[in-house]
Amino acid sequence: MGASLEAEVNDMKIWREVGATLFTIIGLTLALSVTQGWSWPLLPDARAGIIALAVVGYGACMMSNSAATRFSVSDPFVMVAIAAGCVLLAAAIIGLFVNTVPYLIAMMGATVVLWLVATLRHLVESGADTRRVPTTS
Repeated sequence: MGASLEAEVNDMKIWREVGATLFTIIGLTLALSVTQGWSWPLLPDARAGIIALAVVGYGACMMSNSAATRFSVSDPFVMVAIAAGCVLLAAAIIGLFVNTVPYLIAMMGATVVLWLVATLRHLVESGADTRRVPTTS
């Protein structure tokens, strides 16, 4: 029964990663519509793209947040994620005031880095377990 529960928990984590990936794709598509001038409703300028990417990106973070089982500032994945998060936050704040596309593009790049680092960390963290599991043979 324990192995079944563990497999179910790993499946839930995988679906959280898939959901976070979909949220990230949606957010990047919304931002891309601004940078490429697709004239989508409610996305007339860089400020709207920054807000859209921030809201959808926050949803992606919340969705995949519980996939992590531990947190350590000395973890290289966490260090890169913190740096990408700082770039993302700074670009968002400045971009809201300046309302120019380069800050939206910086946010898009930082979002990709943050998604990639978080996904890799969650995959590495949930990798093969080296503990011996008793068998019933």
